[in-house]
Amino acid sequence: MPYPQPRQSPYHLGRTGRALCCLLLLAAAAPTDAQHLYRWVDDQGNVHYSDVMPPTEVEKGHTQLSPQGMPVRSVPPAKTPEQIRRERELARLRAQQQRMLEQQRADDRVLLNTFHSVDDLIMTRDGNLSDIDTLIQVKKGNIRRQQDWLTKLRAEAADLERKGEPVPDELKERIAGTEHAIEDALAAIVEREQQKQEVRRKFDRDLKRLRQLKDLPSSNVPEAATATRPPALDNLVECNDQRSCEALWQRALSYVERHATLPIESLGTDLAMTRAPQEREDIALTVSRIWREDGGGASIFLDVQCTSYSPGQEKACETEARSAVLNGFRSALGGDGDSSNRGTAAARFQGAAPERRLSGG
Repeated sequence: MPYPQPRQSPYHLGRTGRALCCLLLLAAAAPTDAQHLYRWVDDQGNVHYSDVMPPTEVEKGHTQLSPQGMPVRSVPPAKTPEQIRRERELARLRAQQQRMLEQQRADDRVLLNTFHSVDDLIMTRDGNLSDIDTLIQVKKGNIRRQQDWLTKLRAEAADLERKGEPVPDELKERIAGTEHAIEDALAAIVEREQQKQEVRRKFDRDLKRLRQLKDLPSSNVPEAATATRPPALDNLVECNDQRSCEALWQRALSYVERHATLPIESLGTDLAMTRAPQEREDIALTVSRIWREDGGGASIFLDVQCTSYSPGQEKACETEARSAVLNGFRSALGGDGDSSNRGTAAARFQGAAPERRLSGG
């Protein structure tokens, strides 16, 4: 007769049941230091009873029984390395999730305490952007002064060359130093424009969350409070190696020559500027190649020059023709081509709606 399996009826003792009864009787008659029995199942599904757990079976799990045959304690099977790894990973993920929840609650409290309404948030966002624009205008005003100084230095050097006299090293150094100062100022403008992008993204997230926390229906949210998408930087082009950067730089110079209504007055290795504008209709451009610190790539930045950089005059610089030139820069350098002649940007883009770009003001 085969050994009965654990799933058999409890009323059918069989050989295993009789063995259990004998063990129970022996346990009842044994001294008090042998008060427990152990029940376990081997790899083949056979049930075993003993007052001693074999060392080879300890990690497989077992049930400790009282002298009366009642379960006293269940010891689960030892965990496999994979189970341990999964449990540790689960614990790590749960802890990380809890930290995120706590951080979100803290951020929500700050958001609600800082902004009592959507209008408050919008006003703060616009104020931050306005502050950055002011800094950009200051930088552009400095560039204008440096440009005028550079023009004077170059004219001085040109006079000496026409007379057949050598250009002093000190004058060459001043010219190079002024060019570098302009390049640094343009790089700072790019950083400020990217900072404006980050401000917009942050306030977009805050606006969306504030609406959720206050349970504001979309119909009650002012149109001006609609989240602002980060502007596409149509007048900033990135390159990742020396060869592509040089090719794009040459195309950028050609773009300036075609679209500027004023001639290039200063041309350096990484900087080109046309003559400063005198009339509102003038399209004066500055293009710079700003190398990354590792020298492996660069940003090519196009900007328009304005007749005035006085506070409050930012919008006066933004004409439709200038906007069209800035908006077409990326696509032209990206290979879309541009067959327009120099000075015809206003006619070519007449009626086109300005797109988002780096500020030309």
